[in-house]
Amino acid sequence: MMEMKFQWPSEPIVIVDVEGNGHSPPDLVELAISSFPIVEGIGPSSWLIKPPNPITWQAKQVHGIGNSDIKSSPTWNEIEGDVERRLRGKWFVAHNASVDYGVIKRHLPEWVPIGVIDTLKLARHVYPNAQSHGLSALLALTGLETEVSGELHRAGEDSRVTALLLGRLITDSLCKSWIEICKIAQLKTQIQKKPVAPDQGDLW
Repeated sequence: MMEMKFQWPSEPIVIVDVEGNGHSPPDLVELAISSFPIVEGIGPSSWLIKPPNPITWQAKQVHGIGNSDIKSSPTWNEIEGDVERRLRGKWFVAHNASVDYGVIKRHLPEWVPIGVIDTLKLARHVYPNAQSHGLSALLALTGLETEVSGELHRAGEDSRVTALLLGRLITDSLCKSWIEICKIAQLKTQIQKKPVAPDQGDLW
């Protein structure tokens, strides 16, 4: 159970994960948005998306989505409005959030989140001695790997388990408020180009 005295923000929190097609910059192939906290029986909102450029074999090796899988999927233009509505006025949380936020921001240049929280940054603060701060390693470290019910490296399951991880990180951080979490893990929304963390890898 999460600490009941924790001071949450007044705005909603969503957990986002994206998968790309392997190009630079990547086109969206899959996107998922999970509510936080997770409500039993309600899964993430997710979309398979037909990108303007084909999926590379390297990207398919990561997430398992091939060009035949998205042949009949909507294009970004067809779902853009729905995605923007689900993100509007909310906190944006992701693991290695600069990647996910950067992709979404390129696709929704007018959208501005309340703020961006990176569970990777938070995990490095909470578990400084962990051998890896990749999502799978953190699920194993926290015992949350038993909660995995789908396929990791797919946007829906990654967003769902990241929501579970956020709850555990908040508890283990001993922070008393969302403001304290922001001081540790909030990203500047002006994303700077920098190398991907070695233990996190690149989704594309």
